[in-house]
Amino acid sequence: MTARPTADREVPRDTHEDPDVLLELAGALKHDLGKYVAWRSANLGEAEWSGPLQPALIEALCADLLRTRDAPEGAESAAMVFARLSAQWPRPWPDELAAVAAAVATLQQLEPALHARDGAAIARARPEIRAAQATIRSQLAALVRRLASGR
Repeated sequence: MTARPTADREVPRDTHEDPDVLLELAGALKHDLGKYVAWRSANLGEAEWSGPLQPALIEALCADLLRTRDAPEGAESAAMVFARLSAQWPRPWPDELAAVAAAVATLQQLEPALHARDGAAIARARPEIRAAQATIRSQLAALVRRLASGR
Protein backbone atom coordinates (compact mmCIF):
# COMPACT_ATOMS: atom_id res chain seq x y z
CA MET A 1 0.00 0.00 0.00
CA THR A 2 1.40 3.40 -0.91
CA ALA A 3 1.71 6.29 1.49
CA ARG A 4 -0.89 9.01 1.60
CA PRO A 5 0.02 12.34 0.02
CA THR A 6 1.15 15.04 2.38
CA ALA A 7 1.21 18.08 0.11
CA ASP A 8 -1.50 20.71 0.42
CA ARG A 9 -3.86 20.98 -2.47
CA GLU A 10 -4.20 24.44 -3.88
CA VAL A 11 -7.88 25.25 -3.75
CA PRO A 12 -9.26 28.52 -5.08
CA ARG A 13 -10.46 30.93 -2.41
CA ASP A 14 -13.52 32.24 -4.26
CA THR A 15 -15.54 30.02 -6.56
CA HIS A 16 -18.20 32.44 -7.82
CA GLU A 17 -19.88 29.21 -8.93
CA ASP A 18 -17.38 28.86 -11.78
CA PRO A 19 -17.93 25.33 -13.19
CA ASP A 20 -14.21 24.71 -13.65
CA VAL A 21 -13.42 25.80 -10.10
CA LEU A 22 -16.27 23.70 -8.70
CA LEU A 23 -15.00 20.68 -10.64
CA GLU A 24 -11.50 21.25 -9.25
CA LEU A 25 -12.87 21.56 -5.73
CA ALA A 26 -15.01 18.42 -6.17
CA GLY A 27 -11.93 16.60 -7.46
CA ALA A 28 -9.96 17.66 -4.38
CA LEU A 29 -12.77 16.38 -2.14
CA LYS A 30 -12.94 13.11 -4.06
CA HIS A 31 -9.20 12.59 -3.73
CA ASP A 32 -8.41 13.93 -0.27
CA LEU A 33 -11.57 12.71 1.44
CA GLY A 34 -13.22 10.10 -0.77
CA LYS A 35 -10.08 8.14 -1.44
CA TYR A 36 -8.58 8.18 2.04
CA VAL A 37 -11.66 7.93 4.26
CA ALA A 38 -11.55 4.18 3.66
CA TRP A 39 -7.96 3.76 2.45
CA ARG A 40 -7.01 0.94 4.83
CA SER A 41 -10.34 -0.31 6.16
CA ALA A 42 -11.78 -0.97 2.70
CA ASN A 43 -9.16 -3.65 2.18
CA LEU A 44 -10.14 -5.67 5.24
CA GLY A 45 -12.24 -8.79 4.91
CA GLU A 46 -15.85 -9.24 5.82
CA ALA A 47 -14.89 -10.99 9.08
CA GLU A 48 -13.39 -7.75 10.41
CA TRP A 49 -16.61 -5.88 9.65
CA SER A 50 -19.04 -8.40 11.10
CA GLY A 51 -17.26 -10.83 13.41
CA PRO A 52 -15.50 -10.20 16.69
CA LEU A 53 -13.80 -6.82 16.60
CA GLN A 54 -10.18 -7.17 15.54
CA PRO A 55 -7.33 -4.77 16.37
CA ALA A 56 -6.62 -4.46 12.64
CA LEU A 57 -10.00 -2.83 12.05
CA ILE A 58 -9.56 -0.43 14.95
CA GLU A 59 -6.15 0.63 13.64
CA ALA A 60 -7.41 0.95 10.07
CA LEU A 61 -10.41 3.05 11.14
CA CYS A 62 -8.25 5.30 13.30
CA ALA A 63 -5.93 5.87 10.35
CA ASP A 64 -8.76 6.40 7.86
CA LEU A 65 -11.02 8.57 10.00
CA LEU A 66 -8.73 10.37 12.43
CA ARG A 67 -5.70 10.75 10.16
CA THR A 68 -7.40 10.98 6.79
CA ARG A 69 -4.79 13.44 5.58
CA ASP A 70 -1.27 13.51 7.00
CA ALA A 71 0.71 16.70 6.62
CA PRO A 72 3.83 18.18 8.18
CA GLU A 73 1.67 20.57 10.20
CA GLY A 74 -0.40 17.69 11.58
CA ALA A 75 -3.01 15.12 10.70
CA GLU A 76 -6.52 16.04 9.61
CA SER A 77 -9.53 13.89 10.40
CA ALA A 78 -12.15 13.18 7.77
CA ALA A 79 -14.30 15.92 9.31
CA MET A 80 -11.43 18.41 9.14
CA VAL A 81 -10.67 17.60 5.50
CA PHE A 82 -14.33 18.01 4.62
CA ALA A 83 -14.66 21.28 6.54
CA ARG A 84 -11.59 22.75 4.87
CA LEU A 85 -12.50 21.76 1.33
CA SER A 86 -16.25 22.36 1.54
CA ALA A 87 -15.97 25.79 3.16
CA GLN A 88 -15.49 27.41 -0.23
CA TRP A 89 -18.41 25.67 -1.86
CA PRO A 90 -21.36 27.99 -2.62
CA ARG A 91 -24.55 27.38 -0.67
CA PRO A 92 -26.91 25.69 -0.94
CA TRP A 93 -24.85 22.59 -1.48
CA PRO A 94 -25.80 20.16 -4.23
CA ASP A 95 -27.53 16.98 -3.07
CA GLU A 96 -24.34 14.93 -3.40
CA LEU A 97 -22.38 17.27 -1.13
CA ALA A 98 -25.22 17.41 1.39
CA ALA A 99 -25.17 13.60 1.55
CA VAL A 100 -21.41 13.67 2.10
CA ALA A 101 -21.85 16.24 4.89
CA ALA A 102 -24.34 13.96 6.64
CA ALA A 103 -22.00 10.97 6.31
CA VAL A 104 -19.06 12.99 7.63
CA ALA A 105 -21.19 14.09 10.60
CA THR A 106 -21.89 10.43 11.37
CA LEU A 107 -18.18 9.67 11.35
CA GLN A 108 -17.36 12.75 13.43
CA GLN A 109 -19.71 11.56 16.17
CA LEU A 110 -17.59 8.41 16.41
CA GLU A 111 -14.28 10.22 16.84
CA PRO A 112 -14.33 10.02 20.67
CA ALA A 113 -14.79 6.24 20.52
CA LEU A 114 -11.92 5.96 18.05
CA HIS A 115 -9.62 8.17 20.12
CA ALA A 116 -10.42 6.04 23.19
CA ARG A 117 -10.16 2.81 21.19
CA ASP A 118 -13.56 1.91 22.67
CA GLY A 119 -14.00 -1.53 21.16
CA ALA A 120 -17.64 -1.94 22.15
CA ALA A 121 -18.67 1.40 20.65
CA ILE A 122 -16.65 0.80 17.49
CA ALA A 123 -18.08 -2.70 17.08
CA ARG A 124 -21.64 -1.36 17.38
CA ALA A 125 -20.94 1.41 14.88
CA ARG A 126 -19.39 -0.74 12.14
CA PRO A 127 -22.48 -0.73 9.91
CA GLU A 128 -22.82 3.06 10.19
CA ILE A 129 -19.11 3.59 9.57
CA ARG A 130 -19.11 1.41 6.50
CA ALA A 131 -22.26 3.05 5.15
CA ALA A 132 -20.84 6.54 5.73
CA GLN A 133 -17.59 5.64 3.98
CA ALA A 134 -19.52 4.22 1.02
CA THR A 135 -21.74 7.31 0.83
CA ILE A 136 -18.76 9.64 0.86
CA ARG A 137 -17.02 7.74 -1.89
CA SER A 138 -20.05 7.24 -4.13
CA GLN A 139 -21.49 10.72 -3.73
CA LEU A 140 -18.19 12.48 -4.40
CA ALA A 141 -17.63 10.31 -7.48
CA ALA A 142 -21.15 11.16 -8.66
CA LEU A 143 -20.57 14.86 -8.05
CA VAL A 144 -17.34 14.85 -10.05
CA ARG A 145 -19.01 12.91 -12.90
CA ARG A 146 -21.96 15.32 -12.99
CA LEU A 147 -19.77 18.41 -12.96
CA ALA A 148 -17.43 16.97 -15.61
CA SER A 149 -20.34 16.11 -17.89
CA GLY A 150 -21.53 19.72 -17.73
CA ARG A 151 -18.26 21.14 -19.06
